Amino acid sequence: MINRLWNSLLDLVYPPRCYSCGKAGTQFCPSCLAECIPLAPNQRPQPLAADSPLERALGIYPFQGSLRAAIHAFKYQNAYPLAQILAPLLFEFCAWQDVVLMPVPLHGVRKRERGYNQAELLARNLAKAWQMPLSIELKRVRATEHQVGQQAQARATNVAGAFAWHGQQPAPAHILLIDDVLTTGSTFEACASALLAAGSKVVEGLALAKAIVKPAPPLERPE
Repeated sequence: MINRLWNSLLDLVYPPRCYSCGKAGTQFCPSCLAECIPLAPNQRPQPLAADSPLERALGIYPFQGSLRAAIHAFKYQNAYPLAQILAPLLFEFCAWQDVVLMPVPLHGVRKRERGYNQAELLARNLAKAWQMPLSIELKRVRATEHQVGQQAQARATNVAGAFAWHGQQPAPAHILLIDDVLTTGSTFEACASALLAAGSKVVEGLALAKAIVKPAPPLERPE
């Protein structure tokens, strides 16, 4: 309550501005929000290896433009109220029944530094809107480097063994992991490995945005 009152007072003194275009009045203005166009259904799934522990991974919006700016602020600029604006972008995309929602966890050190887990804020909003159970018993037990800028193999190595189930055994049978951005799927896969080891049967991943990975340029052949 005190934090909300303090934030309201700050908004009166320093009106919020859109993190994308700078327009005063809101952290993500209606014009920038309208620029968030979902990917076509066939573009949303992330290709996974045949032996992936993950059933599938979906990213709904392209990670670019105004949404990229908003997510960056949401994660790194203490703009946690953006959860109330960003989570509704996923409300209409519920295609699951009898699942438990589970945010990708942050390591305790990073969560204390940031003050919150942005994936958990999204998941809590989704659980309420979709009337589904939420679990936060999956823990990140090893601090990892930031995934930004790393290639696929480095990403997979970085998060391998970084997660563990700390709830009652077995873990829920069908789990939908929630995160803000899907790039290669390596974080979802590392989470899925820990959950399957704890007794889950099916693990899927859903992210607000999907990074558009440009293919590597072809190697030049010598003349």
